[in-house]
Amino acid sequence: MKTINSLLKIVSDALGAVAMLFLAFLVFGTTLDVVVRALTGSPITGIFEFTELALVMVVFLGAGWAQRDDAHIRVTVLTEKLSPAARARVVALAWAIGALALLMLAIPATHEAIYSVSIREFRWGYVKIPIWWTKASLAAGLWFAFIQMAIQSLQLFLFGEPAETQQASPDLH
Repeated sequence: MKTINSLLKIVSDALGAVAMLFLAFLVFGTTLDVVVRALTGSPITGIFEFTELALVMVVFLGAGWAQRDDAHIRVTVLTEKLSPAARARVVALAWAIGALALLMLAIPATHEAIYSVSIREFRWGYVKIPIWWTKASLAAGLWFAFIQMAIQSLQLFLFGEPAETQQASPDLH
């Protein structure tokens, strides 16, 4: 399990770094667009279209970091009242359901991405923007999130907590 967790960490770090580059574009591109619009009265051509694509990339490529760091927002009022073993099982079931939902999204997203890449799909705004690469990235992000959640669920079912947490701080039980 340690090898799998290390591999997942490497992939989530890589995808997260790409997501942060898109986030930087969102921050600086939008700021520059506002400044140019204030000075000239017209926006920078294509910034709006690229911003839409960047938002998709931040969400679907950055989700792995949130999953790995257990940083998703959740309500724990009920699970806190359970014993550690019962809590682990309930949370594992929730991760399994989440993984199944992501799988149900990843399969059609993959079909759509394959089609989009095959026709080199683009959309028109003020400029012609290729979107095939974002559809492929979205599908890849969904598959990665599915794998992460499925492994998280398995680790909780088998060990009661993620393997990396067990080794890092055994007194959390």
